Amino acid sequence: MNQTILIAGIPALIALGGSMMTLEATAQETEKVSERVRVIEVKQAEGTALEVMVAQNTKDLAALTAIVTKMAESQTQMLANQAAICQSTNSDCHR
Repeated sequence: MNQTILIAGIPALIALGGSMMTLEATAQETEKVSERVRVIEVKQAEGTALEVMVAQNTKDLAALTAIVTKMAESQTQMLANQAAICQSTNSDCHR
């Protein structure tokens, strides 16, 4: 009788061992997939941050370009005024 129980229990133990190995392998694969997802999420976050920085830098560059353009226009007008004053007063303004 004990031999019958022992013989009947061996396949159950083998099946239990196989199930445990499968469960462990599945847990390891799940951890690997989770790590890959974390890496992808970090890359996406970095990409989004980079896009925001590029957009802000583009906006700042446009503002600086507008300021430089206004300064150049103002300087051009000042030089034109200075030339007109020099011409009307017959002054030597080439120094």
